[in-house]
Amino acid sequence: MSDEDVSFDELADLQDEPGPHRRGKRGRRRAPRRGGFTRRVLPVLLVLLVLGGLGVGGVQGYRWITDNISVESEAADFEGPGHGEAVVEVAQGDTGTDIAATLVDQGVIKSTGPFVNIFSSTPDASSIEPGIYSLRLEMTSADALNALLDSSNLTGHRVIIPEGKRLTEIWAQLSEETGIEVEEFEDAAEDYTSYGIPENEAESLEGYLWPGRYDIYEDATAEDVIAMMWEPMEEQLVARDIPRDQWHETLTIASLAEMEVRLPEDYGKVVRTIRNRLEGAGAADGDPMKLQFDSTVHYASGKSGSVATSDEERNTDSPYNTYRYEGLPPGPIAAPGEPALDAAVDPPEGDWLYFVSVNTDTGETKFAETFAEHEKNVEEWQEWERSQG
Repeated sequence: MSDEDVSFDELADLQDEPGPHRRGKRGRRRAPRRGGFTRRVLPVLLVLLVLGGLGVGGVQGYRWITDNISVESEAADFEGPGHGEAVVEVAQGDTGTDIAATLVDQGVIKSTGPFVNIFSSTPDASSIEPGIYSLRLEMTSADALNALLDSSNLTGHRVIIPEGKRLTEIWAQLSEETGIEVEEFEDAAEDYTSYGIPENEAESLEGYLWPGRYDIYEDATAEDVIAMMWEPMEEQLVARDIPRDQWHETLTIASLAEMEVRLPEDYGKVVRTIRNRLEGAGAADGDPMKLQFDSTVHYASGKSGSVATSDEERNTDSPYNTYRYEGLPPGPIAAPGEPALDAAVDPPEGDWLYFVSVNTDTGETKFAETFAEHEKNVEEWQEWERSQG
């Protein structure tokens, strides 16, 4: 069909097709625009035709248009004060235009124009806090903006998950702050591949939930929360061009770096040390070495918080015991953050095979290429320990 064969009504239908919406954004779906193409374009055409008519018929041309074409005018804003309830999410980084579109989608305001105008002329508007708000349906744009500036209208549950938390800790925190039972999270996590997480050796979504701040709806389920936390992790993996079949290994290594040292600038050295030991690089002379990481022993025993492990713990028969078994553990041991993930993707060059924290207060860690050098660093750590009593 050529352009000449498209009628105004058909163009209006095409213009009113809903556009794409943000993934994972509850309440972000774009509703069809009110009024359609014809209502928006005809007033402009009317003016152009009238101006053109002034040169070829003048008043008669204007009379013909007004007699034969009816243009319905519609107020751009609701009269207010509103009714009922609308739950609206303002996401991190949303602009005034983004917020206006969400408010229109949820029936809070009638059109985006008045809200965007008020938003741009209100200095405090930029201080609107991301989160979930309880507003009314059919509010004026001014009332809607004032409501968003009032933090008492925030609703839902705000949860901040730090880096380095394992699933048992994440479930406990989420349960405490949302009221969803730990058992519900555990049950929802069993079928982990249903969220799009690749099947893996650990048969778990441990390490696949992105740490950070989440605003969770009052009626959210355990499945909703898991999907919400997996989505940004998937985005982080894709953004770094990590092949899907390498996601599990990358997250495993990143989690080890996250848990073995405190300072982000050391993550890359830990990653390089892991790879060197697995490959038998440097002074290892081609012979792969066991990782011998205390963090994996802690994970196997359910212990956390302490640096050293006992002989008994290091003898535990678990695939996560890297003192006993060669290679990487079956999967991640905690949720890695952005610096650890970056380090896993692009570690610095070096021949390190050993490292030890010589000051657990500051997190200072020393890396070594040979065992002799490592022994000196261990002596420094032991001296620091003695100085602490």
